[in-house]
Amino acid sequence: MAESARASTPSWDSQPLDTWTARYAPGQLICLNGKQTHYVVKGTGKPVILLHGFFFDGTLWCRNLDALAQSFKVYVLDLWGFGYSERITEPSYERYVEQLAAFMQALDIEKASLIGQSLGGGVAMQFSVQFPGKVDQLVLVDSAGLPNPEPFSARLFKIRGVGECLMAIPGNAIRSRMLRDFFLYRAEAVPPDLFRRLTWFQRIAGTSAAALALMRLGFADKLEAVVQRLAALDLPVLVVWGAQDRAIPLALGRRIHQMLPRSALAVISDAGHVPNLEQPDAFNSQIVPFLRGQ
Repeated sequence: MAESARASTPSWDSQPLDTWTARYAPGQLICLNGKQTHYVVKGTGKPVILLHGFFFDGTLWCRNLDALAQSFKVYVLDLWGFGYSERITEPSYERYVEQLAAFMQALDIEKASLIGQSLGGGVAMQFSVQFPGKVDQLVLVDSAGLPNPEPFSARLFKIRGVGECLMAIPGNAIRSRMLRDFFLYRAEAVPPDLFRRLTWFQRIAGTSAAALALMRLGFADKLEAVVQRLAALDLPVLVVWGAQDRAIPLALGRRIHQMLPRSALAVISDAGHVPNLEQPDAFNSQIVPFLRGQ
């Protein structure tokens, strides 16, 4: 980015949601239970809904959307607190299941395949056990859900005041470090222009509060009972994992696979927590045939 552009870039967590949405949101808006939800839709055919993980918004799927849209009608949802959707300070799997259920009802989607990454995978699992008749297939991408000890650097953000100060530091250093330390195996997979796209929504006021609330509530890895309930359903599941995931290690992906008798496991080499972003061709070649029933 040119020096003049850097100088004119607003600080993190500073812009009104409506203003930033009007300028930059790439998709459509819908009001669900009184809260704004932003989504992108592309393609025709069987419905597929993509659910991003923590730190990201729907831009996470930018290297997968076109490949999926060649065969399916794809909906990319911004969960509340992220992207161009409403900011909330009490996130939970229940709130996100509420959002997804309202979204499907509003758009008259009777049944869909769900693809969820990390937090989004947890949402997809919780939704599947609550509304099994509404889910056709399930893809879990480096999914949250099982107990997973946090590294020290992640625990820093939970400390009141410290997390706020870290998130408010000007420039890209903190967010670039988070990507390198937690999400990426190969930093070069996210060049500066893509980093800007992935983090642009974090200029919206309330984003840091929503993210810190989610980290401090600590609910993301409390779904072992939900995985057990999911195992009792007659639901095809594809578990996809980055081989070098440092945020949620592959061992947990293997355990989810072992707990789900109707699941298959696909391990993506040279990829971390976001294999769909780091190795899109390998990822897409696994996902599309599965969704086609192959």
